[in-house]
Amino acid sequence: MKKVIYAILICIIIAGIIVIATVGLNVDIIYSRNVELDIYLGKTFERADMQSLVNEVFPNERVIIQEIELFGDMCSITLKDNRSEEELNNKITELTTKINEKYELELDTEDVDVIHNPKIRISSIVIPYAVTLGISLVIILAFVGIRYKKLGVVKTIVSYILSIAGAELLLLSIIAITRIPVNRMIIPLGLLLLVIVITILGLKNEKNLSDKKLAEKTK
Repeated sequence: MKKVIYAILICIIIAGIIVIATVGLNVDIIYSRNVELDIYLGKTFERADMQSLVNEVFPNERVIIQEIELFGDMCSITLKDNRSEEELNNKITELTTKINEKYELELDTEDVDVIHNPKIRISSIVIPYAVTLGISLVIILAFVGIRYKKLGVVKTIVSYILSIAGAELLLLSIIAITRIPVNRMIIPLGLLLLVIVITILGLKNEKNLSDKKLAEKTK
């Protein structure tokens, strides 16, 4: 049964690697090439109401709406930058018209600050954590080698490395295959999985170590 499970997991990882190599990951708006529309309303607004207006202008799109400025009277709308300048300007005109009707304002398209943000490489997000995480893993593996030396230093350390790498690759493969958008949660999720794997391996090795010590005493 274990061989079947391992075979399925390996197939998922291989499929994920192929998807990443061919079409890449499905990055969320904040990491993809996006356009930010900053609109000063001069009055507070409900995010749900603004979301409704934006959905009418940009239907079936992932859009991020944020309150900015101290008094929450300025709105930032972020969406993928996949339109021509003319099409975007038409959408902005339509949006300002709806906002004017909703909030009784007299906004013009020139009142909307348009900011085009370039695509962010995933590696630039991961690299800042790499050094700290690398040092932490070296310390953990050193402790594991000392703690479970009776179980075999090399064998135990290699099992930790393979388990951690396999779990992270599996997570990345599932994200790639299911096309789940990669956002700010990718790092915390990866760290959480790392903690879970290390905890499970620790419990398993503690049991194996206790069994080995008990066997040695009974000889």
